Amino acid sequence: MQKLIRTISCGLLTLSLLTPGVASAAGGLLPYNDISKHWARNAIIQGVQLGLFEAGPNVPKFYPNRDMTRAEFLVMIDRLYYGGQYQIYPLTFLSEHSEWARAEGFQEPYLPYKDVDRLTWMYKPTLRISTILDRLYGPNAIQYIFPGEMMKPNQPITKEEAAKILQMFTMSPDSKNAWEEVRSWGWLEGEKTERVKRGDAAVAADRMVNYFLQDGIMPLLDYDGKKFPMVPDLEEVLPLFATYADPKTTEEQIYVDAAAAIRSRNDSEETFEQLRKLADDSFPNQVGVHYLLSWNPETPIETNLEEAFLSIDAYFEDKIILPETLGLLSANVYDIALQLGNKDQSQYKKVLDRLSAYEQKVKQDSKEWESLAMYLGALEIRSGQVDLALARYKRFADRSPEALLNTSYYYLQEGRMQEAEEVLAAMKPKASDSRMNQLHKMLRQEFASLKDQPAIISDLGYSLRKLDNADTYQVKGEAVLSGLTFSYTQDVNKEKQISRISGSYQSPQKLISDKLLSYTDGKTNTQYSYDTDRQTWDKSRTDKVDFLHEWVGAVKVADRAKELHARYYKQSYGKYDVITEWIPGSMLVEKSKKVTLGQGKVKEVPLFMNKYYIDRASDQIVKHTWRYEEIYEGDGYVAYSGTDNYDFTSNVAFSIPDDVRKGVAP
Repeated sequence: MQKLIRTISCGLLTLSLLTPGVASAAGGLLPYNDISKHWARNAIIQGVQLGLFEAGPNVPKFYPNRDMTRAEFLVMIDRLYYGGQYQIYPLTFLSEHSEWARAEGFQEPYLPYKDVDRLTWMYKPTLRISTILDRLYGPNAIQYIFPGEMMKPNQPITKEEAAKILQMFTMSPDSKNAWEEVRSWGWLEGEKTERVKRGDAAVAADRMVNYFLQDGIMPLLDYDGKKFPMVPDLEEVLPLFATYADPKTTEEQIYVDAAAAIRSRNDSEETFEQLRKLADDSFPNQVGVHYLLSWNPETPIETNLEEAFLSIDAYFEDKIILPETLGLLSANVYDIALQLGNKDQSQYKKVLDRLSAYEQKVKQDSKEWESLAMYLGALEIRSGQVDLALARYKRFADRSPEALLNTSYYYLQEGRMQEAEEVLAAMKPKASDSRMNQLHKMLRQEFASLKDQPAIISDLGYSLRKLDNADTYQVKGEAVLSGLTFSYTQDVNKEKQISRISGSYQSPQKLISDKLLSYTDGKTNTQYSYDTDRQTWDKSRTDKVDFLHEWVGAVKVADRAKELHARYYKQSYGKYDVITEWIPGSMLVEKSKKVTLGQGKVKEVPLFMNKYYIDRASDQIVKHTWRYEEIYEGDGYVAYSGTDNYDFTSNVAFSIPDDVRKGVAP
């Protein structure tokens, strides 16, 4: 059975951070001979285990009290980014397959420095951080940290410089406050003019890893429609539910072996036959037996659900209060309900009614009740009973991150911002509860952004109108559309209502690129495109919309916010304001039902994101980055990502040649 229960993110993070060829500190041995009594010892060891620092026979010392250089810090952050890239994905749009940011198509990005040689160990990590900063904050963002033609990579990095780099993980709206922001998260301490010691850097990295293991930088943003209702991560989804010491009885050995087989995916029909015999023979651990039986891939999903409920019945028959166990058993029921609900949404209510019957068996507002209530609330939301779920979550939102997140998210979905703020204001997290304190800070920051939506929408709308009203401009862009890679220049003359696109495109099926050339006549809504294979011009209409993203692009920003529930976030860095836009896929699917698209009916929209980079002095949009995924009925899939750079100073002088109009193929 394909389980939908999420595994703990710690394991995923550790795997993603491990770097081949980097020694670990396993087995209790210190990776260096100069850290045994140093205050940052544990953080340094953790950093080695996660691949942040090189260790081994040829690297006997760490030099924890030595100044860390700019290059060394950037390399560490580059490695750290791979563990936290999903944390800031909503702001970068970069997946593990898009590491260069600007290299959507053909052109390789470059560093604006003369003293970082392409052949050195520092070049690629520095380039990656530079391009990530470009994606987050705009062109040459790294220049606001290390200005000039020389980066001086071997110069010690100051805490303020380090903070400006670490700021990318904070969702901070203004770069002017980078030092104060990073210090408020507790990642760096001291004065901003001080140099960062290598031990300081290790501790900062260790604290950030813990930050990554908790909640996203925008915890209420559900950009792909899959995050809510939120339920806890589970450390172990296949425990034994009992302790078995050697020597084991025959039945105990059968049970332990069956659990190991299911855990390693080596289970067979015989595995579950033996478990069934244990259930029939009244094996003492009936909780575990029925739980494991619910994982049988060969039985109908309805039978798995019955076994899942039998495991809960067995739990209450044992009359032992184990909140974590009840939580796991409830999670198992919820997981199966998701599979049933994907085909028939009425199943959510049926499962909810059965699971609700156990609520009378637990003490109200106890830890045991919370374990059950988490999944009752999730099923209430799935079955459309949002108010019931909100009342339930609110009762323990001050001590459960998932309950707080669900409370905040669904209050906002219901347009009840004030009530969401009241819940947050009433909270007083314990100083020792780092996750709740972190979440409390993040939500305050996110609520502030949500209140600022009208102003952000107004700013973006103004800049987009200014772009529409520009007489002439030039766009240089790169894009990938369903495997086709494009590199192009677009010249736009609004006065004559004409545009020209020139460049090249590469098909995955071809070894060489093809010529890209087209003209558009806005007066007649006609596009002339050159066919390189036939060496002729084709004519098509531009007033017909083929793809969803084309239709959305024509919708005004204010209407996107009102009708499509688009959400915006604004950050200021250097001379740019960067506005990020997310549009829920569910709303796009719903609204697209009234639109005729050449590609057909929209079935699903997994992602729809835009970033606009606005020059603060001129209010002109200088760059636009996007990432869309659209699925159409008939399983037509469109993945579209790219970056356009705008130039309003270029001399745009052209016309549509007569031979183009005359050369259209019959």
